[in-house]
Amino acid sequence: MDNIYIPSYKRHERVRAYEYLGVGKIVVPESQKRQYEERYGDAVIAVDDKRDGSVSKKRNAILDLIKEEQGDGYGWIIDDDFNCLKRKKENIELTGDETLEHFERLYIMAKDMNAKYGGFDYSGDCMKLKDMSPFSMTKPIFQVTLINVFDGLKYDERFRLNEDVEFFIQKMNNNRFIIKDNQYVALCHGEDGGSESTIGYSRADQRKYATMINNKWGYKAMVWKKTKFEFKHPIKGA
Repeated sequence: MDNIYIPSYKRHERVRAYEYLGVGKIVVPESQKRQYEERYGDAVIAVDDKRDGSVSKKRNAILDLIKEEQGDGYGWIIDDDFNCLKRKKENIELTGDETLEHFERLYIMAKDMNAKYGGFDYSGDCMKLKDMSPFSMTKPIFQVTLINVFDGLKYDERFRLNEDVEFFIQKMNNNRFIIKDNQYVALCHGEDGGSESTIGYSRADQRKYATMINNKWGYKAMVWKKTKFEFKHPIKGA
């Protein structure tokens, strides 16, 4: 597959997603290109450092790459710490080759139904995300996303965090539907700005940008409830 893009920053020693899948274009800032090339060679693509100043800026640079390189406008954007895809019901982790096959299936289905956004669950907790309610609007898509760029939507570069939630809302608001295989969860190595994060952020930072999302869209789309965020997307016709 030549439509997989892996944004990475200061992780030249190990890009877990690339090592798991064995394919992909590792997108890095120009200033770090040589470090990445020492390990990953021709898989590395560099963008100008000015287009790499934040997660949302880098993702927009990748959207431009997809538009330039993919004739049908579809591309996967996969977090560099993606560990594996897991079938939730049987608790089975797929191999890299099996995951690529499943990516291809979802891509074909998305093209057939003209879906502009797709992916998998982000939590293996079936009860937490109402696993048997496939049309619930409480399940955004993070970390491993299939995107069609021809609707012209871009990540809002004002968001240093939660840009993926805000982009999900844009996609839902504009297109009214997505394709999501909720029987699989995308597992990543680090989360929530902990020791494995190269961004570094706190819950307070997340709440700040959640408030920005809510103010932008005029309703409480991302709300902190005791121990976790809840997502609500009251978009008519979705």
